[in-house]
Amino acid sequence: MAQKIISLLERNNVAELKAYFDAMPAGKPLDYPDEILILEHFSEPVVQSYVSRFPLSKEAEAIFIKKAPAALRQLYINLHGLKPETQHLIIEENLKEAAADFCTMRTFDDVSFLLEKGSTSVLRNYLVRYPLENDDLVLKLLCHSNPSMMVCYINTGRYISPTVLRAMIEERHLEAFKAFCYRQHRLFKKKAAAQAPFDKIIERLGANYLSCSLQLEVLEACDWRFVEVLLKTTPLAQEAQKLLFERKFDYTWLKLHVTSLYGIGGYRFSKDYEPLLFKALAAKDMDDCLTNFRHQDDTVFVQNASEKAVLKYLEGFWLADEAQVALIARGNGTLIKKLISRYSPSHGLCWQAEVKLVEICSPEVIRLYTSFHTMCGQALEKLGQKSQSELEYYYSKHCY
Repeated sequence: MAQKIISLLERNNVAELKAYFDAMPAGKPLDYPDEILILEHFSEPVVQSYVSRFPLSKEAEAIFIKKAPAALRQLYINLHGLKPETQHLIIEENLKEAAADFCTMRTFDDVSFLLEKGSTSVLRNYLVRYPLENDDLVLKLLCHSNPSMMVCYINTGRYISPTVLRAMIEERHLEAFKAFCYRQHRLFKKKAAAQAPFDKIIERLGANYLSCSLQLEVLEACDWRFVEVLLKTTPLAQEAQKLLFERKFDYTWLKLHVTSLYGIGGYRFSKDYEPLLFKALAAKDMDDCLTNFRHQDDTVFVQNASEKAVLKYLEGFWLADEAQVALIARGNGTLIKKLISRYSPSHGLCWQAEVKLVEICSPEVIRLYTSFHTMCGQALEKLGQKSQSELEYYYSKHCY
């Protein structure tokens, strides 16, 4: 048989060679020496005619994968795949184009070998297409000499288990941890734009949200690089909020967290820790960062923020009824005067705030309000008990 093929190859008789291959019985390919003859002469139409019917032996496949042009190589891979030995070959010898063609249509049989021996380009090409099947493989990728490989894998949106996340934190894989957390942050902001309740947003994040136990692990480890990433990207669970204050984290960490996340999607500290947050920032004159967004409950804010921060907040936002009362009850004359100045004859304080204004403020401050706005019956009753002269002034302005 080899002599006949040699004769046909020497005469470059493509038509007869094709006819010869077409007439060969199915399941009975050429022997290895004949395959080598075809590949040594390598007439593309001849080789295509043969491989369209038969896969090559592992020795011949190794030669073919290096010599075949892209279209023929792709045809072969599509029809027959590649033997495990050939897959190892293209990984070990970094045959980038062959590897790219293979990844387009097939997965590698030995992914562990790919992770150990594959070049950056071959591995990246594979990771953008296929998930790794188990945590052992993901952990091997996490320990790859090129940290960008794990970053690439995370950025494709692959599932990262708690086991892998814990290894990131405990073994200090900073780039991978950053990639996970910043992806979480992007998803959080995207879902927050839909204005769903905060708890629902976290529920929808699912495995893309760093769990409470892992947040605590980061904070307890006190590696500032990981803490910084966490506080920039992750809405904290209540237990993590508590740890911030128990461990007396620096005020700059608190400000960083507020500046990066607070108020987005309704995120805020729990009722037990939000006052501590506001007081801590106010104590260091760092609470200006709390004035750039509308608080879901501005009562706690006006009770605990610094005078300067509350004044700035009043410039941009109207207070809810309870917050009006809380601000007046705070007894800060500057803040009360600022609050009053925000109103007009057609838009006044809520009735509860008017009552509180009469109860605690001086006649001078009360008059700032009554000079342009009426009061409810309860406030007028208290005003009469407090100062008849102020009541008379009131009726001089508002006759009925």
